[in-house]
Amino acid sequence: MTYRILIVEDEALIGLDLATAFEDEGFETVGVASDLPTALQMAEKGGIDLATMDVQLARNTDGVETAIKLWELHAIRSVFVSGSLDPKTRTCAAAARPIGFINKPIGSEAVVAFVKKHFSAENGA
Repeated sequence: MTYRILIVEDEALIGLDLATAFEDEGFETVGVASDLPTALQMAEKGGIDLATMDVQLARNTDGVETAIKLWELHAIRSVFVSGSLDPKTRTCAAAARPIGFINKPIGSEAVVAFVKKHFSAENGA
């Protein structure tokens, strides 16, 4: 099964790097969204298995709010990949039922490995 990943990241180079790393490992990247409205628009098309989520997004939008809306409207879970993962943010993000939190800076390969491990555990492998 090919898992479909939405990358929500306001820094274009980081988003592109993540997309390339996921695709190199057999995932399908459905797109890179830099803000809440774009992420929701992409989610409307359906078929997304997981979103990677930065906390601080473009146009003064918030990754925690974005992740919560993705969960509530489309049952899409997130993994937070951010340099802004203080305890208060993690507590607020719990409403999105995230699969985890990864602190930046970190290499894209480590993010992909975390996601692969999640899907393996979910499938009992």
